[in-house]
Formats: sequence, C-alpha cells, structure tokens
Amino acid sequence: MGYALAKEQQQFITRLVRAGKFNNQSEAVREAIRRMQRQETDYLTPPPLTPAQVEAIYGQEDPQANTVGHGAFKALRAAARKGARP
Repeated sequence: MGYALAKEQQQFITRLVRAGKFNNQSEAVREAIRRMQRQETDYLTPPPLTPAQVEAIYGQEDPQANTVGHGAFKALRAAARKGARP
C-alpha cells in the first residue's frame, strides 16, 4: 500500500528512525495508526463517571426522585391493567 506524506511529515519520520525510535518508516506509520485507533476508541467509549463526577454534574440526588418515579410506574401499571393508554 502506498501513501503520500507532506515533506514535513517525511522529515519527522526520518528523524524518528535516525533517533532509533523505529527501525524503519513503516514501523513509524503503523505506530501512528495504532495511536489514532486507540484515541478513536477512547473517544467513542469513555470510562463511566465516578460518583463524585455524577454529583458534580447533577448535584445531590433528590430524595423524592425514587418516590415520584415509583408512583409514576405504579400509575402506568394500573392503566395497563385497565387497558387504558397513559
């Protein structure tokens, strides 16, 4: 597979190879692609929020939130039993 690089990119890769970081240009290009793949994967699948982050974003949990949610769910179940639409 062939690829075209800007002159500055070619010079950068040549410097990396001369410095001994890579054995050849292909290794440098493959490493660049691996890093881009990792970056893309990390962006698409971020780690879950910690409890501290959740609190900082959403504030403290409303103590009535579960009660209200439970009441709404109960009303939906009752309506479903009667065959009504909410």
